[in-house]
Amino acid sequence: MRLSRLVWFDICYQWRHRYYLVYLIVCSVYVGILHAIPDSYAEHVLVLLTFSDPSALGLLLAGNILLLERDQGIWNALFSTPLRAWEYLASKCLSLGFLSMLAAFAIHLPVNGLPKSPFAFVLGIALTSFFFTLLGMAAALNSRSINGFLIRSQLYALPFTLPILGYLNVAHIPFDRLLPSKGSLILISGSARPPVPAEAGYSFAILTLWIIGAGIITLSLLIANTRQREDRHGSEQI
Repeated sequence: MRLSRLVWFDICYQWRHRYYLVYLIVCSVYVGILHAIPDSYAEHVLVLLTFSDPSALGLLLAGNILLLERDQGIWNALFSTPLRAWEYLASKCLSLGFLSMLAAFAIHLPVNGLPKSPFAFVLGIALTSFFFTLLGMAAALNSRSINGFLIRSQLYALPFTLPILGYLNVAHIPFDRLLPSKGSLILISGSARPPVPAEAGYSFAILTLWIIGAGIITLSLLIANTRQREDRHGSEQI
C-alpha cells in the first residue's frame, strides 16, 4: 500500500515537471522519422529507437529526479518517514517503467501496429527500463552536480551499447551475451517476430541478474548517502 502511494506520488511529480509532455514530443519526432525511412531499414531502426527510449529515459531522468529531490530537500521529508530505501528505488523503477511503456507503444503502434509478441516486447521494455533506472541512480548518487552526473552516466552506460554493434552486424562482440542490453534487444525484437523460447529465457535471466546486481549496489549507495546527510545535518545542529 505504501509503495503504491509512493509510485503515484512519483507519477504526479513527473507529470507536474512535464516529463510526459516532453516524451510526447520526442515520440512524435521518432514516429515521423520512422515513416520517412525506407521499409528495408524500418524494422532495425524501430527496435533501436524502442530500445534507446527506456534506456535513455531511465538513465537520465532517474538520475536527474534523484538529484533534484536531494537538492530540494525532499529527501529530508521522505526519509524522516517509515519509508525504506528499497521502496524509494522500487518506486522510481515502476514509475519510470510506466512512462517507458507508454513511450514505447506510442512509437510502435502508429508505425507497426501491435507487436508480434506483446509479452516479450512488454517484458523487454520493463526490464530494460528497470536496469537503466538503477544505473542512472547509481551514477547520480556518486555525483555532486548535474554536470558530473551527465559525464558519469555516459561512462556507466557506454559498455552496455556494445551489443548494438552486433545487432547491426557492424562488429562481432564475443562477450555481448554477458551484457543485459543483449537480452533487451532480443526481447524488444519481439515487436517484429517472437523470440524462440530459449532466447527469451536467456534474455529474462541475464536482465534479471543485472537488475539484482544493480539494485544491490544502488541500494547500498543510497543508504550510505542518506546516512552521510543525516550525520552532516546532526553535526550542523550541534
